[in-house]
Amino acid sequence: MERRLFRLRRIECRLVDGRFAFLYSIVAALTIALAGCVQPVSSRQTSNQVELRRRAMECLKAGVGYRHNPVVRVEAVEALAGRTSDEGAPWVRSALLDDHAAVRFAACVAVGEARDVGAEAGVARCLKDPNASVRVAALFARHRLGHTERSGDLAGYLLHDSDAMVRRNAALVLGLLGEQGAVKVLAKGMKDSDAGVRDHSLEAMARLGNRDSRQELTFMTGAGVGSDEVFAISALAATSDNTYLETFRYKLATATHMETRLAAARGLGLLHSDVGFETAMRALRGDQPARSDPQDPVEGQMLRTRQLAAAALGAIGRADALPLLAELLDDPRDPRVQVSAARAILDIVDADRKKDLPYAATPARQDR
Repeated sequence: MERRLFRLRRIECRLVDGRFAFLYSIVAALTIALAGCVQPVSSRQTSNQVELRRRAMECLKAGVGYRHNPVVRVEAVEALAGRTSDEGAPWVRSALLDDHAAVRFAACVAVGEARDVGAEAGVARCLKDPNASVRVAALFARHRLGHTERSGDLAGYLLHDSDAMVRRNAALVLGLLGEQGAVKVLAKGMKDSDAGVRDHSLEAMARLGNRDSRQELTFMTGAGVGSDEVFAISALAATSDNTYLETFRYKLATATHMETRLAAARGLGLLHSDVGFETAMRALRGDQPARSDPQDPVEGQMLRTRQLAAAALGAIGRADALPLLAELLDDPRDPRVQVSAARAILDIVDADRKKDLPYAATPARQDR
């Protein structure tokens, strides 16, 4: 299911200790109630969003330092990527020094995507990292920071490295570079003996605008295998191409697997349609897996469902999802879900803030 391989203060989001959750909820409820006595409704709603956003940011910052599980740190770094420099950048930079290669990889990619010049020293250190995938991500970051003299090495990693994981990650970052010339190299990656390398190459080519790869991904959305459908829909959603609006609507309405419907809801949200909102909300409220499968444990199904539903709500951007996402933020059972909820909260609140800016160009939402 996991296609992207390199893929809290303590009381604030209860990643370590859930004993404070009940007390905190009482205090929070009393605070909101008292605030409501003196504030107009619109002012109170704005104030609540500001506080919720603060808590979500604190959750992600704490997630970067969550020592019990590197997956939490990776996902927190990815969620902080692209936030304003005074918020996320210091924590992303600190992750360049993490003791787990996957976290250093994610941090390099995040630095590159944000073009964070303040992280150049850390990226330079990662160019000498003992892990080849981290060196690949450092080459990506250096390219995005204007240092392109070694960017050609990425093709060598994709085509010649003996480790399939390194080849997969090389394909991934080649797609993120945004350089059309990478399509020819990625086409060679499509002949790799490893299915993961082929998938990453296919996704990267689609991101770079290759028509044949996008057509193949469209075919994959009807594969009948949940993981393949989610992969294909997510890859197409990353293109931000309105051409796939009807494909996503169809999969939302007809897909057998809940994961597929949620991926479609997210794709629709990224294209400014909220038609998948109720599907995502129902999935987030549910406590039971969609199916019984001895090869797919209940815990794994529930984790994927909650994370995909949160991502869909974040993409859709409706503020009426915030109370449910706030409940997940306060739920100590799985910090990975807390990080997903925090990311969705930031996406929604930040989208609302952009709408309030003068001269903000906000596309009209469809299906409302």
